[in-house]
Amino acid sequence: MRFVNGKYSIADGKNAVNLEAVHRLLGKSYWAKDRSLETISATIDRSLCFSLFRDEKQIGFARVLTDYVTYAVILDMIIDEEHRGKGLGKWLMETITTHSAIGGIRQILWTSTAENFYQKFGFRPVKDKPILMVKPSF
Repeated sequence: MRFVNGKYSIADGKNAVNLEAVHRLLGKSYWAKDRSLETISATIDRSLCFSLFRDEKQIGFARVLTDYVTYAVILDMIIDEEHRGKGLGKWLMETITTHSAIGGIRQILWTSTAENFYQKFGFRPVKDKPILMVKPSF
């Protein structure tokens, strides 16, 4: 499906993803700067993807891990620095959180820098002391 807003559009699905553009975008992030092209390709293959475009150039991306029934984990949301401050991140999050495939299930994300942004979409810090546990890769 494609959502259009003037010169900008959002496409859901793997076929719209420009792998090289996503690799460049994530390479500028603090959380995925060291991911290889092969790793990013594998994550795209296993996710519900959302690609943000200006005309035909990919300028944003997010992906969702989900079972489509109980949980959807929003990951790797990023907007090109040149296009920030135009409401595009807000539009991308609205599109993701209301998407027909996951709009009615529990959505989860984690952030260390954008709490206020995500709270605008109904996300709240969990107060009943969950513990995020990670098993490092080798």
